[in-house]
Amino acid sequence: METGSKAAKERVGLDPLAACLANGDLRAPRELVERHHAELYRYALAMLRNASVAEDAVQEAFERAFVALGRYPEERIRALALRAWLYRITLNVVRNLVRDQSHELPVAEAPDKRFRTVSDLGDDDREAWLDVLVALERLPDRQRVAVILRYIQDLPYSEIANITGTPLNTVKTLTRRGVARLRILLTDPDLKGGSK
Repeated sequence: METGSKAAKERVGLDPLAACLANGDLRAPRELVERHHAELYRYALAMLRNASVAEDAVQEAFERAFVALGRYPEERIRALALRAWLYRITLNVVRNLVRDQSHELPVAEAPDKRFRTVSDLGDDDREAWLDVLVALERLPDRQRVAVILRYIQDLPYSEIANITGTPLNTVKTLTRRGVARLRILLTDPDLKGGSK
């Protein structure tokens, strides 16, 4: 019951960590990183499929967050929904990396152990998971983001809407269409290994 109230407080900007950040508590930045690093890393890894690039993306996201916090007035910091705000920053960093990247990321790189949904899989399951990751790359950006946030990061639609700045019903539609497209990509032999 307490975790639900914590999530509700975060959504309305009553996160105690945001208050600590606003008050200049020297322990708050470290706690922010400790609380959100793993989930942001999993998200970046799912989007980028390269462990070192994903780690760099999360590092840059936290750097941007701390720069922004240094510029925000105290009232704005107190009102932040920290989790959604950090996901939005990470999403922007990932999009910039993908857009600016001059070379393609390796497709078959084995995900690292922090990506817990993959590390415990057997060989057949791991191969199926890699097929899903390849298929995710072929989705339009907005669908890919919605599907990853919903089914890999396990975020509720309302939080995805907040992160992406997209209306709630649009997020649901993007997710539904993305999953439908994934099914096609994963079952149609002509699309599975073929070109876009």
